[in-house]
Amino acid sequence: MSLSDLTVFVDAPHGFLPRARWALDTMLAPLGRRTAPTRDPAQAGGAALAYAAAPVAGVPTVPCSAAGLELFAAQRPLPAGAFAAHACDAGSAVAAFPADPGAGFAVPFDLVASAFALLACWDERTTAVRDKYGRLPYAAGLFGTNPALRIDDPAVDRYVELLRFVLAPRLAVLGLEPLPKPGWMWGDPGPGAGSAGPLFAVALTHDLDNLWRWTRRGFAAAGYRTARAVRRGDGAAVRRELGDLGDWLTRHLPRRTDPFWTFPQILGGEDERNVSSTFFVIARHTEAQDGNQPEVYRRRVPEALRLVRAAGREVGLHGNDADRLGVEPLTRDRDDLRERAGSEVTGIRYHYLRALYHETLPYLEAAGFDYDTSLAFAEHEGFRCGCSFPFHPYSLAEERALDLVELPLAVMDGTLQEPHYRALAAPDAEHAAATVLARTLRSGGAVSLLWHNNRFDPHVSRGYDEVYWRLVDQALVHGARCDRAAGIVARWREATT
Repeated sequence: MSLSDLTVFVDAPHGFLPRARWALDTMLAPLGRRTAPTRDPAQAGGAALAYAAAPVAGVPTVPCSAAGLELFAAQRPLPAGAFAAHACDAGSAVAAFPADPGAGFAVPFDLVASAFALLACWDERTTAVRDKYGRLPYAAGLFGTNPALRIDDPAVDRYVELLRFVLAPRLAVLGLEPLPKPGWMWGDPGPGAGSAGPLFAVALTHDLDNLWRWTRRGFAAAGYRTARAVRRGDGAAVRRELGDLGDWLTRHLPRRTDPFWTFPQILGGEDERNVSSTFFVIARHTEAQDGNQPEVYRRRVPEALRLVRAAGREVGLHGNDADRLGVEPLTRDRDDLRERAGSEVTGIRYHYLRALYHETLPYLEAAGFDYDTSLAFAEHEGFRCGCSFPFHPYSLAEERALDLVELPLAVMDGTLQEPHYRALAAPDAEHAAATVLARTLRSGGAVSLLWHNNRFDPHVSRGYDEVYWRLVDQALVHGARCDRAAGIVARWREATT
């Protein structure tokens, strides 16, 4: 199935028209439709949907907020608390730009402008605050300044549900084909899916930040952490560091193995489940933040690539610091990794998630990447752009949708476990991740799940290795298409072209 046109009357200023159409197209794609806009008032009465300042008789109308248009035109940030809960006939939703609830609109808020603010990362565009990695901090963005807006409950998914609710009777009146069920685009049973076909999709991904723990620098780092824990009186941390060293002495040293070299565990476990995955690999180290053991990485990455490719896995680029700065370094690193991997490199995730929506993503399109899966807050699991499905990001500089596909990164192991982020024990991490994936199932969307290679050793992972396998098993039980990122993006493109 491909998308069919849906006539939408758009009574918005010409300058906002491409933004409105993009937001509508993004929300209608999961419903199997795309926008066929008309600005002709004579055709408004025959439209399936309207986006206008006043209700169109007989046509479900989304209010076009003058306040929202003014805010975007002036490039102002949304004020704190702009997103709030609003009651609708189909239940409540969290949105900005409210309308008069008694005016006769299909929904009491401008869901197009609200979706645009989330999908276009308007907070990053209008907020200068950055953390030490150059990222917008969670606390400074829309989710941190709007208590009603929950990152683990994607607001744009709710807008899609509302559009489904108001469109279904209107399509029946017009004699048009009804909307498909959520998850319709995953109809072909993917790797590991049940016979009924998948209902949602999860891209299984692994970032290769470091390949070997116990090196000179690794020992030095362990010594530093132990000394710091002693000074702080943190007995648990001291015992943990000494336990890791003892595990190396008794288990890894005799076998010449390492707790970070977990390819047998990852590949074997995925093969048992008949699923595939993507490994994001650093092409070169340009700054200290790219990794603290560049020589060890360069020496061991050829064997890692051989194992991954022999197992039929996808190799993606793990963007370094230089890859944020322009097309040339991106092209250079992508071509170098492609040659060494012996396979095409079509996807990217930035190391430390150092991708800025309005600065970095246009470079990726220009460099010929097919997809990115970097947009996320390291501080909290959930949906950075408010949606649980792939979409084409918007270029404000050119006022158009990029051809690049953004595959939402919904769950990262480091977010859940690292002490400077969520610091969750394994059972709590599993619950938090499962909650996010359950939301994706409800919407029939597709997200990326990231588990680093250093969390598959039974001792070092502190239970996070088993969390990954239980998440994958539960996703399969609930009808997920668990596959490499490129396969999921290709399926999305095929269905929504």
